Order: sequence, then structure tokens, then C-alpha cells
Amino acid sequence: MRLLHTADWHVGSTLAGLDRFDETGKLLDELFVAAQSEKVDVVIVAGDIFDNPMPGNVSQKLVFDFFARLSSAGIRAVVLAGNHDGQVFVPSKSLLSLGTASVFEKPSSEQYQLRFRSRADEPVVVTALPYPHERVVMKLNGADDDVHGDYASSVSKFIRWLAGHMNPSDINVFAAHLMIGGAQLTDTERPMSVSPFFAIPAQNLPSQTMYNALGHVHRHQQLVSAPARSEYSGSIFRVNFSEEGTPKGFNLVDADMKGNLTVQFAELQSAIQLHNADCTLQNWASSLEPYRGKGYTKARIHADDPPYNLQGEIRAACPWVVKVEFVRSEVAATTRPTIQALASTTLETVQSMYRAYSEEVGGDVMKVVGELYQEVTHADPDA
Repeated sequence: MRLLHTADWHVGSTLAGLDRFDETGKLLDELFVAAQSEKVDVVIVAGDIFDNPMPGNVSQKLVFDFFARLSSAGIRAVVLAGNHDGQVFVPSKSLLSLGTASVFEKPSSEQYQLRFRSRADEPVVVTALPYPHERVVMKLNGADDDVHGDYASSVSKFIRWLAGHMNPSDINVFAAHLMIGGAQLTDTERPMSVSPFFAIPAQNLPSQTMYNALGHVHRHQQLVSAPARSEYSGSIFRVNFSEEGTPKGFNLVDADMKGNLTVQFAELQSAIQLHNADCTLQNWASSLEPYRGKGYTKARIHADDPPYNLQGEIRAACPWVVKVEFVRSEVAATTRPTIQALASTTLETVQSMYRAYSEEVGGDVMKVVGELYQEVTHADPDA
């Protein structure tokens, strides 16, 4: 059995206001060519197909065209909804199911498996767990009516229930869109969705499987503490400039009935490189020139008082620079005066010092400052 594992397409995402449809189209072309040339039995897309729950027409066309091509080539697909995917998956399930795609839009104790035989006539079962939103987890039933408690415990119990329905005589694959504790993040995931509250312990992933195909975290990685081979394929493109130099791709997985397993990460060549370039007011032109034609660049200009029109000048001269950020030097904090020092200082000076800390203060605030000054120093306000 051979499968292609991908996730986190985020179709419709933008970078510094630029759409990424051209890049996304080329990346999906690469995935299709790989699926066809590698003669995979199934393509698993482990969630976050779209970047937002209401994708536009262009985003939907890119996605549906990809699965239509897979269907024409006779290649199965397993599609999971992620935390970014919304109600579009309700009609999408009906549309995609007309072809060779099996769509799992929410966790279920009724529809959670795809069974098929591989090209080598091996029995393969893919067990799917779409992103378990908290409100959905607490309503799950069928798992011995014992899915309750905190989020991580509830999801872990449901995973155990799913694993209990795996037959050891099959080649079992688990596909899920989850935050797994200990995974290395990229600063591009939604912070709340990767908080400790949502972290499922790696050891709670199924152990009966040949491979656990994960989505949600954007960095490709293997979870070495999991009981079975478990990997995030990562996002297909670099979401923002914090991912400079991060490889992007997909996993090719081979497994057989004898228990042999190989996992190969294949890098996507169409993923545009992102660069961070540090410059000064004097050398920005020469510092940015080496990045010409090498992807998108963010210029970090170190200047305390940059000219008003500098950003526009840089963008005009260097069209490969899509973002300009000004980095100002940190002003050393002023040592706060002691009460003893204030006692020998006039009220006017104290008020001036207060305004240095907070410029936008009204008369009422300064009146309170005066009252506190009098209380601390016992000064005569009329002196």
C-alpha cells in the first residue's frame, strides 16, 4: 500500500496583502503529478484545505479541480475538515463524493472509516478524525457513552474507541487534524488552537496503526514519542516570514502486510521562498539586491526616524520586497525616582516627570498626582 500524506493547504491565504492563488495552483499541480507518477493508492489531506470557513470562488475552484483530476486518474482521496474549514464542507462532501473522495467533515462514531484494497490487493482501512471542536467533542456518543471530562481526555478517549475498531488483519492508517503535545510550532498556527488546553499527549495516538497521518501543525516533523509512526506533513507553503528556510512538502508512505514501513518526505519545488533582510537607511538598496528573483522578501529597516516616504520608495525600487518593517532601537528605561527623592522635589517637577512616563494625561489625573505628592511629602500645597 502506498499513500500520499499532505495537509494544511490553506487555500485562499494571503501574504502581506498578496493573494497566493498562482503559487497554490502550482503546488497542487505538483501534488497531483506525484500522486499519479508514484501510483499511490490514496491521497490523505489531513485538514485545513481552506484558510477560512467561507472560501471564495477561486479557492473552491482550485480545490475541486484538484480532486476532479484525482477522480479522473482513479486515485482515492480521504479529506478531513480542519479547524479553518467551515460549513463549506457540507456541500463539498456531496460534490466530492461523486468522484473518488471520501470527506469527513466532523468527528463521528458512525462514519469514521474508509475501507479499500490496494493495488497489491491488501486490505487497507483509513480511520479519520477531523478537527474535534470543543463543542463537538462534548456531544460525541457511541464511545461507550464515556466521552466526557476535559478536552484532551475526551479526545483521547474517542481515539481509544476508534482504535478499538481497528482490525489487526488490515493495514491500518489513522488520519487526524489535531494538536499533539510536544510538536514544534511555527508561529503561524492560530495561537488558541495550539494552546496546552488542546494538546493531546502523543502516547495517546493509536498504536495499532502502521502510520498516523497528522495535520494542524505547519512544520513537517515526526513525533518520536508516539506509539506508532506519526508525522505532520506540514503546510504546503510558507505561511509567513517566520518560516524562512523551513522545508515544505508531503510524505510518501509505503506499508505492507509484513509490517514493513517506509516514509519519505518529498519537498515541493513550487513553494516560494521567504526572506528576512536587515538593512539600514544607508544600505537598504545594496542589502536587498541579492534577494532579487529569489521569492518574497521582508525588509527590516533599522532606523529611529525613517523618512515618511521610504516604504514606498523601497517597494518601487525592489518589487520583490512585499513588506517593509521599521525596527527602532529601544530607549533605555529611566530609573524610577524613590519617595525620598520626590520629597525634595517640587510638585511641578514631579508632574513633569509623570508626563514623561505618560504624555496623554488630563487635569483630573494631575490633580490626583498632586494629592499623592502632598500625602507622601506632607508638603503645604499653598507654599
